[in-house]
Order: sequence, then structure tokens, then C-alpha cells
Amino acid sequence: LVLIVVGVVAVYRSVRRTQPGKAAIDRFKLRVPIFGGIFQRIYLVRFSRSLSTLIVSGVPLTNALEIVSDVVGNTTYKAVISRTIKDIEGGGSIASAMLKDPQIPPMLPSMMTVGEQTGKLDLILEKLANFYTKELDNLVANLVTLIEPLILVVMGLGVVALILGILLPMYNLSSAIG
Repeated sequence: LVLIVVGVVAVYRSVRRTQPGKAAIDRFKLRVPIFGGIFQRIYLVRFSRSLSTLIVSGVPLTNALEIVSDVVGNTTYKAVISRTIKDIEGGGSIASAMLKDPQIPPMLPSMMTVGEQTGKLDLILEKLANFYTKELDNLVANLVTLIEPLILVVMGLGVVALILGILLPMYNLSSAIG
């Protein structure tokens, strides 16, 4: 059992080191039921908060997006941000560029459009980061409430197995003697 775990970890690490392997793992993380939503919110919080901070600091938008693409930590979102940079350099807006991508929830570009039109993109991004942080907290809290009963069942089965492991040999021994 230990060898299997060590083998899986070794394969994961070797695959993670290659670019196609890292991309496949990052895509998989976003598609896993329940956890995919959590990972997506984490990346959206990183994106929104980092971009807001850089815009407030006066970093030009394309440079800020290049920095944010490294901060996000997911190759799927890094590709989305790279496409967004190309669209912006071609004369498009950040919101319209992100609206094209299915990985981005529609609320993000919609709110960014408002931020661009009002000139308060940094404030909108900060509010989005706070919103996604609250969503993330709710998802994690719901996950914990789902996992607690499962943990209790597993622990109960462990106790039953332990009791059976002790009582069955004693019963067999008493049957053999008696």
C-alpha cells in the first residue's frame, strides 16, 4: 500500500514537471466535481485582487495582466489572460476579451465592463475579489458539513473492524477449547 502511494506521488511529480502534464493537471483540477468550483474561485480571487492592486499602483493594464498571469498559478487561466492581453493590444477591452472565454464566469466581465466605463476598474476588481472570497468560504463550509458525516461513518467502520479483530479470534479460541 505504501509503495502504491509512493509510486502515485512520484508519477504525479514527474508529470507535473512537464508543460503538457502541468496543463493537463490544471485542466483536471477545474473539472473535478465540487473541488473544481473551489479551485476556480481561488484563481478568480487571485486574479481580481492582484489585478486591482497592480492597477491602483499605476502599472499599465497589459503589464499588470502579464504579472497576474504568473500569480494565478494555473496554466488554463494563464492562457486565458494571454489571449486577453492579445485582444487588448489589438484594441479591445479587457471585459470583452474575457467574455469570449468559457472558463471565465459571465459576472466577471460584466462587472469589469462597468468598471471600465466608470473608470473604477480597481474598485470593481476589489469588490469581485471580496465576492469570490465569500463564495469560496461558503463552498468550503458546505464541503465541511458534507464531509463530517462521512468521516464519522468511516471512523465507525474502523471501530467495528477493530472490535471484530479482537473479538473474533477470542470467539474462535473459545469455540476450539469448548
